[in-house]
Amino acid sequence: MRSYNRLSLDKEIACRVDGVREYVTLYNVSSGGCMIECVGDMAEGSRVDLDLNDVTPMRGSVVWRIEKNAGIKFDVPLHTAVVESLGYAAMDEEFDRHDPRDRFGIPLVGTLHKAAGNMG
Repeated sequence: MRSYNRLSLDKEIACRVDGVREYVTLYNVSSGGCMIECVGDMAEGSRVDLDLNDVTPMRGSVVWRIEKNAGIKFDVPLHTAVVESLGYAAMDEEFDRHDPRDRFGIPLVGTLHKAAGNMG
């Protein structure tokens, strides 16, 4: 069960990982964190600064990484009204309900395919 509702989007944002600036794709955001598609060697525990828009910088850390996707937990939760004011659209909960995840909310789709011997 998630602590916060996720809102979906597909937006390129600035990101600093251990002081190095690059651009990443932001796929979803909630008050507690977000999921990004990242590049480079962004490892679990890396400290990140995300520019969600021109006035909303968020600091957090990588809590999981599967291939090119990483989950970021914000140091301080973002107020729900701020998330909504960013103009993001609510995710389709029906789809999300069937998305296999472990008890920490990490998607298992890639893991299940590898376990079944399906590396493609």
